[in-house]
Amino acid sequence: MPFPAKFRHLIERTAAEVESPDYVWLAYAVCAVTTEGCGWEGWMIEAAFRRDGAKHPTGTGDRLVNAANEQTCPRCGRETFRTEVALRLEPSTDQSPPSRLGIDHEVAPTEFEG
Repeated sequence: MPFPAKFRHLIERTAAEVESPDYVWLAYAVCAVTTEGCGWEGWMIEAAFRRDGAKHPTGTGDRLVNAANEQTCPRCGRETFRTEVALRLEPSTDQSPPSRLGIDHEVAPTEFEG
């Protein structure tokens, strides 16, 4: 299935073109806010930050980076509760992908239309 050509510039971005966070906070969340909750539990992005030397209006003074940090259940879509369990992650110097193209998986050629 071809992708819309108007999004080619987004789909074909390289690591050098994307703003990477210097650290990410994860929160352990549960889908248990209402009786209709499904009981899912797992890690969610709380926030991603970039240090740039300037002071920004965050708790750390660092700048927020765009990230999928909506607190909705990935299974049923309901609101989740963030527990007190949190984890700060920082990028490793080794940024090798966890799987290798052509060995662990195959990728179909990217096609565009329009």
